[in-house]
Amino acid sequence: MGYKARQDQITLADVKLYPRIGVTSEERDIAQECRADLTLWGDFEAAASTDALDKSVDYCQVLQTMRETAIAREYNLLETLAYRIVRSVLQNFPVSRVKIKLRKRPAGLMDQISYVEVEVEEP
Repeated sequence: MGYKARQDQITLADVKLYPRIGVTSEERDIAQECRADLTLWGDFEAAASTDALDKSVDYCQVLQTMRETAIAREYNLLETLAYRIVRSVLQNFPVSRVKIKLRKRPAGLMDQISYVEVEVEEP
């Protein structure tokens, strides 16, 4: 039987981000609040057994990466921001997989829906 890599999870829930996002330039004039749930997969057994941050993923740094990505440029689509966050986290942290659920309340639809949510996952 082959070796199976551990797939522990860390989730950062209800992260507040403030990108300039929207299809119209008027929407992008002001940063809008978006909320994200980000799940990271990896082997965190060494961190647990040593109780050492340097053996884990520093989620304060993950939060900083998410925030920097959100404000790095203007975005038309929620999908674009979601993929950029996932790829940035994968490139900068020792994780095997990342999933994000990213939500925003579209100004033009506030009286019709609570929010729009995009979910993206990459190995």
